Amino acid sequence: MKFLISFIYLIFFIQLVNGQSVLDELKRAKNMQENKPDSCIFISQRILTQLKDEQKEERAYVFWNLAQAYLYKHKYHTALLYAHKAKEQYIESDTSILYQNILATTGWIFYDIGNYKHAEPFHQKALEVAQRRNDLPSEVVYTNALGLNALSVKQFQKALGQFQKALFLLSRPDADYPYLLSTIQNNMGIIYIEYEDWNKAETFLLDAVKNSSGDPSSMLETYSLLARVYLNTRQFQKCRQYLDDAEELSYLTTYSFSLSEYYKVRYEYEYLRGNVNAAYRYQSKYVQLFQKINNDDIQEVMNYMMNMQEEKIRQDEQLIKQARQLAFNRQILIYIGIVLTLIISGVFFYVLKSRAERSRLRQKLLSQELEKNAEEKAELSSELAHKKEAIETLALTMSKRNELVQQLADSIGKATSKEVKDSWRKFESAFNEYSFSNILSDEYISDLKLRLQQKYPSLTQKEILLIIDIRNNLSSKELADKYHVEVKSIEMSRYRLRKKLNVEKGVQLRDFIMKL
Repeated sequence: MKFLISFIYLIFFIQLVNGQSVLDELKRAKNMQENKPDSCIFISQRILTQLKDEQKEERAYVFWNLAQAYLYKHKYHTALLYAHKAKEQYIESDTSILYQNILATTGWIFYDIGNYKHAEPFHQKALEVAQRRNDLPSEVVYTNALGLNALSVKQFQKALGQFQKALFLLSRPDADYPYLLSTIQNNMGIIYIEYEDWNKAETFLLDAVKNSSGDPSSMLETYSLLARVYLNTRQFQKCRQYLDDAEELSYLTTYSFSLSEYYKVRYEYEYLRGNVNAAYRYQSKYVQLFQKINNDDIQEVMNYMMNMQEEKIRQDEQLIKQARQLAFNRQILIYIGIVLTLIISGVFFYVLKSRAERSRLRQKLLSQELEKNAEEKAELSSELAHKKEAIETLALTMSKRNELVQQLADSIGKATSKEVKDSWRKFESAFNEYSFSNILSDEYISDLKLRLQQKYPSLTQKEILLIIDIRNNLSSKELADKYHVEVKSIEMSRYRLRKKLNVEKGVQLRDFIMKL
């Protein structure tokens, strides 16, 4: 059960870390949209292969990153494809900021290809989402976008109205967004350039510089517009000053429309000042950039609006499906590896636990065996003490009996009758034989064996029997006859027995055994 719970927690942790890493990667890709669009595309495509069907928000985020990156690369057809795929992840009533950004991106794609009629409704929808979210900065951004749409089709009054509305929103006490104010002032300057009201244009553009956040793309456009104002008012020194400032900024941005504005003004300035070579160089840059912005992909976009390129979408989805299957298989292999690791760990733990149990059981049995042996030893010691006491009593009795027999023998020895003396010898022989056999009874032999095993544990059963035979006063020849061996073998056995009993030199083996 513990392993199962640990496994569930581990899977949950992996999913959590994986989800967090996906969001981090998407944010990293977002920061590369403008300056490193290829890197943004690579990261986003890789993430797309890892997403599951239910991860709609992450999928929309990926499609939006791809749309933005291809927009900055001026690949409008591909950008529009991904913008629509991102939009499909949401419903019209959604108020997500990501949905708002997707709508705005779609609008900017149409804006960049010059289709302002299609750009306006997407910017309008983005504005409505921002208003529903009560998002003031976004509301200002998309009001400005609507003004740019009107400006691009020469509806200057409509554009001016939108810009003034944006300025009104920024006039609120809680609206402290100087970078947005700079953008609106820049666009107001463009309106007054179109009206050829150079003073108002200069005022708004200088205010835009003052409130700018320092973004190279925005600053490059504002400096270029100021240079145009001074070029048209023949203030060439100021014009050259802002053009030089713009030149430094041109190396810090890749935003095509700001660069296009700068190259165009710089070409006009150099041409008026008679610098033909410089004018030609900037004209070439302007033409190359213009061709990049206005590429043949624009026609593909318009064709895409009539036909959604179902085959391309199907192929993309097939590739994504295959990549997702590979990612799924990889994840399954990881899970299988985790499960196998847990199983092996469990088996290893069980084996160690079983060994420990067996070791404890062996220890317990050994302890019980030692206790039993101790009890048996104590019992044997008690029995030995009892036997020793009985033997001592028997020895005392025999000693007294022998004394009586000796006294009787002395008395009969003084007798003169031959018959009495013959009868005594027969009695003495029988008595000695009886006494010897009585002493070496079964009980005595068992007791002797026990004492021999305790005192000399290295003795074999054959050696113990040899000791008893010697105790019975059997000679080597008699022992050889008894066991059907050579006398020499009996002598060798007696020699080995002396060694084991540690019998000192000069002491007879039989005498030593009799003392036992």
